[in-house]
Amino acid sequence: MKPYEWMVKCTPQTEWIVKRGVLLWLAFFFIELGAGAYFVGSFFGSLVSMSIGWVVCGVLGGGLHLLYLGRPLRFFRMFAKPKTSWISRGMIFVTSFMILGFFNIVLRFFSVSVNVLSWLVIVLAFLVVIYGGFAMCCINGIPLWNTALLPILYVVSGLWGGAGITVGVAVATGSAQILIGVEEWIHLLLISFIILLFTYLLSISYGSIAAKTSVSEIVKGKGWHVFWVVVVIIGIGVPVGMMMANTQSAPAAILYITLLCELLGDLGMRYLILKFGFYNPLIPTNT
Repeated sequence: MKPYEWMVKCTPQTEWIVKRGVLLWLAFFFIELGAGAYFVGSFFGSLVSMSIGWVVCGVLGGGLHLLYLGRPLRFFRMFAKPKTSWISRGMIFVTSFMILGFFNIVLRFFSVSVNVLSWLVIVLAFLVVIYGGFAMCCINGIPLWNTALLPILYVVSGLWGGAGITVGVAVATGSAQILIGVEEWIHLLLISFIILLFTYLLSISYGSIAAKTSVSEIVKGKGWHVFWVVVVIIGIGVPVGMMMANTQSAPAAILYITLLCELLGDLGMRYLILKFGFYNPLIPTNT
């Protein structure tokens, strides 16, 4: 973009996806994926899935989030405005989830179940999954983000990925009962993800010029290869094919490949939403 076109034409946001912004893209993904795995694993009593989710959320997601900060030692300032900032709320959710989730995992390891603690951590895990969508949808200047459908889409994708990790754990540990139960979740979440994704893009395309530009760039512009190849064919097509097949008799390697495809599709979707978030031009235009 030429300097004289800044905010005259639709201007892409770069803070959250360019250079160091890539770390934030990955941080949001791993934080929500880990919390989703903990959430799903809790309902099926999979301590391994809960532990993996806790590590993915805290170590990968939290670590990447700290690396994104210009001055990581000042991260405590992010807690300062929970009344007005979803970033502050998110940090409180993640920190509380990490602390209480750790104690819950330790107690379950020793076969000690505290129902109040277990349900509290489940609620926190859900809040961690959803907060990234709210942190983005409250930004009024970017129409692609400023929609109530975005947090719902992120919840479904986060839980879908978490259910996939739980399936992978069930296959590795030979837990057939967990595998059957989680597959039902995956089928429902997959269908919900497909409906929500295309509803989201269709509804956005009827918005402002920046919204139309975002969808156009995603579907047929610079992001078309990521959308159609990574998100649609790999991320949706492969899991749909597995859903229509008899997955219970499928080799473990096929299930792991399907899980990888799910995660790549989710990651690709999040990349497109961040990469092609455009600000509306300050000067009204009909072009």
